[in-house]
Amino acid sequence: MASTIGYQVAFAPFIGIGIGVYLDSRFGTLPYLTIIFLILGIFAGARNYYRFAKQQQEEGKDRKKE
Repeated sequence: MASTIGYQVAFAPFIGIGIGVYLDSRFGTLPYLTIIFLILGIFAGARNYYRFAKQQQEEGKDRKKE
């Protein structure tokens, strides 16, 4: 689980850039959609990391109770 979080955080912005570039080329709005989807990708990666860290913290609390 811990090894996949690195990939999720790293690839989320690249996926956002890919979607943005595709949509920009389709609609001729370069670079606006690329920037928007890059920011969304960064937020998605950060959200994945936050959820992982929160889950690990909760599991750590559960272990201390036992």
